[in-house]
Amino acid sequence: MRRTWTGLGLGVALFVAPWGYARACSCGRDIVGAGRLYLGAGDVLPPDATGFPWFGPESLVGAPERVKLVRIDGKRRVPVKFTIVKQSEIEFIVPAQRLEPGQIFEVTVRESDRATDSRQYWRDKSELPPIDFTTRVTIGAEPLRLTGVSLRVGEPTNGTAKVAASGSCWEEFAAVEKPLRVELPPELEPMRDYLLYTTSVDGLTWDHAPSLCASIDPGRTWAGEAGTDKLFAVCGPRDKHAVDDTKLLGRQRQFPQPGPHRVEVRVATPDYAQVLTTAAITVEFSCPAKEAAPAQPAASTPPPRPANEPAQQPEPPAREARGCAIGEPGFAWVLGLLGLGRRRRRRR
Repeated sequence: MRRTWTGLGLGVALFVAPWGYARACSCGRDIVGAGRLYLGAGDVLPPDATGFPWFGPESLVGAPERVKLVRIDGKRRVPVKFTIVKQSEIEFIVPAQRLEPGQIFEVTVRESDRATDSRQYWRDKSELPPIDFTTRVTIGAEPLRLTGVSLRVGEPTNGTAKVAASGSCWEEFAAVEKPLRVELPPELEPMRDYLLYTTSVDGLTWDHAPSLCASIDPGRTWAGEAGTDKLFAVCGPRDKHAVDDTKLLGRQRQFPQPGPHRVEVRVATPDYAQVLTTAAITVEFSCPAKEAAPAQPAASTPPPRPANEPAQQPEPPAREARGCAIGEPGFAWVLGLLGLGRRRRRRR
């Protein structure tokens, strides 16, 4: 009996729970796929890199059999010994010999056996990433020099922001948004996809996502393209249920309000051997002005009544009878006279 009431109480609680709780998401972590390499345009890697930087759903540490590394020497394919080293979220496939300018390697990474087994449970097979990938990587001629980086802010747009929120998966509210882009010097631009970027607003890391289930690679943002981000300020009321859920179930996020905000971006190589923070800029957010309610026309003043004219009595308001409004009293008088005539005829 106790279990029955417990189950009933839980059912009622779920039924009457606010919409914010009903939207709480359960995120399944995708383990399929072979991950990705961080490389420059044309799959170039600087000669002073620690190794081939990689990130994926399941670690390569302890699973070297998932990696194959060969050096292309003319028509020969020379197997290369390597180790796997992890630094923060990025892992490096480090060849036994030092990288030299002009060398060409083929890097092959395969997903885990567990990931391959899980493919059978996917309904839409077209959404599955490849089981493995092979990338031909060229070692660049010159070491990378991280310098001359600046920020550029785009034009504002007004709309609805959708932001990840603890306890309710995401939260939506009216906002003004501005795109942010890291400007690299011409000699560094080809290495845009190789570098990692971290935005900060008013001294706090800006790591927003469209929902708790969104997956964002290290050094990237919810804007997608490397070295770009999307900033916003709140312009409308926030979802009360989402705010309450955040207080109860997770970290409370304070979103920027309209006004000036200090923005800077940290740019780094994947091994953090070189780190540069851009000069801070001030980004101003202004919400659109609220439309004023249309002015009501002033009530017209009736003309003065002559002194000898009697005042008009106001008509009694119409009454309602079960949804039907009874009209003017003249019709009722007609009905009364007809009824009186019938009575007189009966008496005669």
